[in-house]
Amino acid sequence: MMTAIYPMEVAVAGRRTIWRTVAAVALASAAVLGMTTPAHAIPPAGPGQSVTYTFYATAARTTEVGWWSYGSCGEPFDYGTHTAYFTIRYVSC
Repeated sequence: MMTAIYPMEVAVAGRRTIWRTVAAVALASAAVLGMTTPAHAIPPAGPGQSVTYTFYATAARTTEVGWWSYGSCGEPFDYGTHTAYFTIRYVSC
């Protein structure tokens, strides 16, 4: 009689193991997605100041592909492509 119950116990234990594994993977995935870097706030230009972003094609920052400027010094402009590789320059006027 014990042998008839035993396979059922193994099947239930196997399902528990699978669900525990699925739950662990889901929690780990949520933790990794929750640890992504937050978006950075756009720095405001102070009085008598402009902020200029220069965007580059690669992390080497050798080829400029876009520019964005705003603030008090001259007309704001946005030209080219925005990428993840950029520098920020503050200009006082």
